[in-house]
Amino acid sequence: MISGLNSAATALDAAETRHRIASENLAHVHQPGYRRRVIQQSTFNDVLNQAQNPSAYSQTPGTIVSETSIYVDHSAGVLEQSERPLDVAIQGDGFFAVDGPEGPLYTRNGRFHLDGNGTLVTIDNLPVRGEGGVISVPVEAGVSRLQIDETGRVIANGQQIGQLELTRFGEPQALLAAGASLFEDPGTARAEQANVQILQGYVEKSNVTPIDELISIMISSRQYEAARKAMTSIDESLQKRIDLN
Repeated sequence: MISGLNSAATALDAAETRHRIASENLAHVHQPGYRRRVIQQSTFNDVLNQAQNPSAYSQTPGTIVSETSIYVDHSAGVLEQSERPLDVAIQGDGFFAVDGPEGPLYTRNGRFHLDGNGTLVTIDNLPVRGEGGVISVPVEAGVSRLQIDETGRVIANGQQIGQLELTRFGEPQALLAAGASLFEDPGTARAEQANVQILQGYVEKSNVTPIDELISIMISSRQYEAARKAMTSIDESLQKRIDLN
């Protein structure tokens, strides 16, 4: 019975985590460049087998959830035309690089604007990194006449004033979330120059599918209720056994 109580408790925890992650995804469905979070669950036997024999690990069917891992789904979102000159989207496997408070950060959110100094920045006011430093647009250039070509060159008045720094990662799952659509490389993501196409006047939507997240919320709610009822039933059985003694 104790093992059953533990199983019900871990199932409660897993259902609560699934509900939280689905709710977080829904909250960011309209966030450009947002990458949905997904859950991978392991059974007790999976974790035990991996700990005892990592090189020969294979998943073992079971019912007791003992470990829940959260991953980021880096699949691309839909590209939507905005016709806004400072909206740019990446077609391909790569990220824009920006200057974070403690070093470079990476994002797929290309909804940029100019700050008071004419510097190209993100919606979080982080400077967009160019291959030669931050990208500053001359006042006389005018945003409406600014061009960003398919290679990421920033052109004003017919002259190149910058080149977007574009990065891809051999191990994107190693990236650490640093915000809704920002990621940090801990040094293990294998960064390299990206070979992608840039589309000006487009923005990449989040890769969240609302109906999938709503279904996930419904399923997690039912799982939570089932686990709660199981825990209550086991608790009542234990109490009856104690009373008999």
